[in-house]
Amino acid sequence: MRIVVGGDNLPLAERMARLSRAYGAEVIKAGDGFPALIETAERERPDVAVTTVRRAYADLDKVLTVLDLRRRNPGTGFVLLSPIADVAYTRELLTADGGVGYLPERSLGRPADVVLALLRVVSGEFGLDQAVIGNLISSTWGTELRRLGRVEREVVDLLAAGWPDDVIAARLWFEEATVVRLVGEIFEKLGLEPAADPARRARAVLALAAGRPRPPS
Repeated sequence: MRIVVGGDNLPLAERMARLSRAYGAEVIKAGDGFPALIETAERERPDVAVTTVRRAYADLDKVLTVLDLRRRNPGTGFVLLSPIADVAYTRELLTADGGVGYLPERSLGRPADVVLALLRVVSGEFGLDQAVIGNLISSTWGTELRRLGRVEREVVDLLAAGWPDDVIAARLWFEEATVVRLVGEIFEKLGLEPAADPARRARAVLALAAGRPRPPS
């Protein structure tokens, strides 16, 4: 995987670069600032470009720029790496067809989550941290989502992040059969068609949480 890393927060970009190299990625560092990241991404055409932001909240125009670049360069995925997660920008990113992601700084302490997000973005899916998804669902809290209990909400967050049943079971200290049963019950409560594929399940849950039309089953 070829990754361009840069943006407005160079210490955060350096942490991301070290983590990515540790997992075998070829990392290309961009210069200081968001424009340098964009210029490098357009020139190098990496598998994924990770842009950091300095302030707690990213600027909306940067998110819109990322979405425009994704449309013009479908071979490159884009990930926003921010000190915290902002629901407004999560919603904006979910207007794309996929190939974009959003990670808060604390996700760097969970390398497996970062790697999953990058792989999902490269494959054309959404690469969102579990905390980002949790914030989105909490802000939506629609009729369907109110039917879920605390444990079911944890499972939904992990489903939307793209984890398969066996990993969800390991993370929640459940038997896999318990997770399979819970997923079936959750999808019935949410009015979603059952699906075994993690990518299809993630898209279905994210579409519901973002208030967009559900994808065809």
